[in-house]
Amino acid sequence: MRWLIFLQFCLLSTFYSSAFGQNDATEEPTKSSSEEETSDELLEEDNVLVLNKRNFNKALETYKYLLVEFYAPWCGHCQELAPKYTKAAEILKDKSEEVRLAKVDGTVETDLSTEFNVNGYPTLKFFKGGNRTGHIDYGGKRDQDGLVKWMLRRMGPAAVVLDNVESAEKFTSSQEFPVIGFFKNPEDADIKIFYEVAELQEDFTFALAHDEKLFEKFGVTEDTVIFFKKSEENLNFKPDEDLGLDKDELSKFLRINSIDLVTEYSAETSDKIFAAQIPNHLLLFINKSDDSQLVLLEHFRKAAPDFKGKVLFVFIDSNGGYASVLEYFGLKSSDVPTLRFINLESVKKYVFNAPEITEDTIQAFCRSVLEGNVKQNLMSEEIPEDWDKSPVKVLVGKNFEEVAYDETKNVFVEFYAPWCSHCKEMEPVWEELGEKYKDHENVIIAKIDATANEIDGLRVRGFPNLRFFPAGPERKMIEYTKERTVELFSAFIDSGGVLPDEQETKEAEAEESKEAAEEDKGKDEL
Repeated sequence: MRWLIFLQFCLLSTFYSSAFGQNDATEEPTKSSSEEETSDELLEEDNVLVLNKRNFNKALETYKYLLVEFYAPWCGHCQELAPKYTKAAEILKDKSEEVRLAKVDGTVETDLSTEFNVNGYPTLKFFKGGNRTGHIDYGGKRDQDGLVKWMLRRMGPAAVVLDNVESAEKFTSSQEFPVIGFFKNPEDADIKIFYEVAELQEDFTFALAHDEKLFEKFGVTEDTVIFFKKSEENLNFKPDEDLGLDKDELSKFLRINSIDLVTEYSAETSDKIFAAQIPNHLLLFINKSDDSQLVLLEHFRKAAPDFKGKVLFVFIDSNGGYASVLEYFGLKSSDVPTLRFINLESVKKYVFNAPEITEDTIQAFCRSVLEGNVKQNLMSEEIPEDWDKSPVKVLVGKNFEEVAYDETKNVFVEFYAPWCSHCKEMEPVWEELGEKYKDHENVIIAKIDATANEIDGLRVRGFPNLRFFPAGPERKMIEYTKERTVELFSAFIDSGGVLPDEQETKEAEAEESKEAAEEDKGKDEL
């Protein structure tokens, strides 16, 4: 499973979260906005506009820059964001009459959620100039400063024009991540691409230089983009002679080079780690208070350069309050020092098994994983002795395959998290379902703790997650997404895994086919 789901309620709620999105995907049955009468009046709460289906257009027409949060009242991430969002709204409201932050209850305004493709909460969308269809997803940090900085970037010029050496020197020395685009021709088509990148990369500060004196000052002889990184030599990105400046490649270049080759995880570095958008992460777990383990960090640093842009090297102090991370990887403090490799896209994890941690063994491990020569590590609890004694069977990683894909059984599985309130609310319903089918030889009702057990190829995005594995050799899996009642669960099981709406559709189609066949038969008889 995605380890964000486990960690989001732990100390490291932001650790690797941007790789998966900090959204709460679990939803409850709600009432459609069409069932309520709403007003087009623009109301607000704590400087945040409260939008609905009727007043959404009015907000777009009234404010040139509008950031809209789609939230759910029960969403933990939304509740965490709320005070930061309201403070940012106050700051931006004071800065300009053209900008506002707004919110939409996505569980009530379902028409708006559908229109703007809201699949989880919170989802933030940015609208500019009243354009309802030209919105973009918010891509900044989810805190007060990040919200303000991201919005101001989109309100003002994405890049300033430097007109003399003094202003250029001040720019490069005063900014954390200064980037200058050197273009001799102020009308060059690449400048438009440069501005587009500047609008999206809020961690950098961008400027343009056209003056010959600035080219001479920085030793530039042809059009190029320079990232002035304080800890290293200046880094150049030259446009392709034939194709010009590539937006995606420049963005990737800046992201990769904005982070050090080896980074210690902390609250301050977490955003930079994931802004790099490098899916492969190699994690070194060490105890920094142990001098003998600090030596391993030097081997780690020496191994890193060969994998720049391919693998992100991150080390974690096991004595720094990150027990939840160790637990996620199935580690104890006694297992440190050690290494783990994780791919954020596939969420596959790999175990380092070499007897020693050296520059050579680290590099060999990385190459083997990248070349597909290391088997992924799947976490599993031990099989309980009484796993099949109750009406609801208890599955773990080690017995999931055997039970769920039994060709003679229809298996209905709840993937749950121990901390999930929705799972706890559903527990008596699931137990009742187990009781109902306990004497059915071909039906199994089961549950599995998805935070402690991982199944190859199966990714859980929210809790509780319900999957049906019908009998037969096809290894089918059907996700249940309707209301969680014994009646609907039973209808779903008895129909062989057909969702209620689909059953009605199939019956209607069958009836239409029958009528058509009878009509054709009548014509033939004539």
